[in-house]
Formats: sequence, C-alpha cells, structure tokens
Amino acid sequence: MITPYADHVEEKSQTRRVLRNLRKLAPEGDERASSLLLEQVEFAQVKVVASYTSYGNEPSTQGFNSTLLSREVQILLPHLLEDNSLEWVDFKTGKNFGVTGISLAQIVVVPALSVDESGIRIGQGGGSYDRALKLNSGWKVCLLHDGEIFEGKLPQEIHDQKVNAVVTPTKIFRFI
Repeated sequence: MITPYADHVEEKSQTRRVLRNLRKLAPEGDERASSLLLEQVEFAQVKVVASYTSYGNEPSTQGFNSTLLSREVQILLPHLLEDNSLEWVDFKTGKNFGVTGISLAQIVVVPALSVDESGIRIGQGGGSYDRALKLNSGWKVCLLHDGEIFEGKLPQEIHDQKVNAVVTPTKIFRFI
C-alpha cells in the first residue's frame, strides 16, 4: 500500500532506524549469501554485473566480486554523485560509464536493509538506487542476512523499484 507522502516519509525513517539497529547485530564479513547467489542459474551466461562494495555488517560482496572477476565477468560499481544519482564505473579498468551505465548490466546486486514479501526494498535513503534501477531491465537481487526479510509490507513511495529476488545465507526468495 502506498501511503500519503508526509506520513510515509516519517514511517520510512522510523523503519530505517530500526532496521539499521538490527543490522548492527549481524555478523561482519559474512559471505554465505553471495556464495549462494553465485549458484543461481542467472549467473550461468552473465557477462556484466552491477555490484557494490559492502561495508560494515552488510552481507559481504568481496569474495563475490573476486569470483566474478575470475570468471571474466565485467563488474560495474556505483559512484555517488552530488545530486544523489549513481554513475557506474568498471571495477577492473576504472572506465566511467555514467549514470546510464547500469543499463549494461544483466544482473544488478542491490544493497538493502530489508525487502518485503512483494520485493519492495528499503535502503539507506536518498533514492539513488530507485532512480538507477529504472534504467535497467535485468535481474535485480538483494543480499540480506537471515531474518532481514520484512514480514508484512514496507512503507512504499511511488518511485520505489522492486527487486526480483533476495538471497540470504540459507535461502533464495524470488518475487517477480
């Protein structure tokens, strides 16, 4: 359900605060979700993946990104611009593909604090990924820790983009 804007912003901010505090309890450097992700059929023929560099208690992407490089998959990493847009830079060569570079990716690995049962995600705020995901028609997937799938519906705005799947250390959930 999409709520009125003013109510929604406060509800989303409160939800984000709670989820950030819960994330602090998660293990640092856990690569189990990204290992399970690499086993999915979508990676069989992939040539270009938009990923990110995890930090803190996020599920780790370091081994994931290294494995993709060893398979000669091109990795695009986000770079945040002053206007909160994301431009995409080749991990290996440093070549900048600009804001529309995400359209090159067959798979987009999207950071999130949580995802609900319909595939709506909540991130750190700012809407950077929602704007970027509009430019991509590929498979969109989030890495989460076990217990971070939101039970019920997350607060949603009209611009929020859904993901196709979530991978935790023990399961994969496909939405679309």
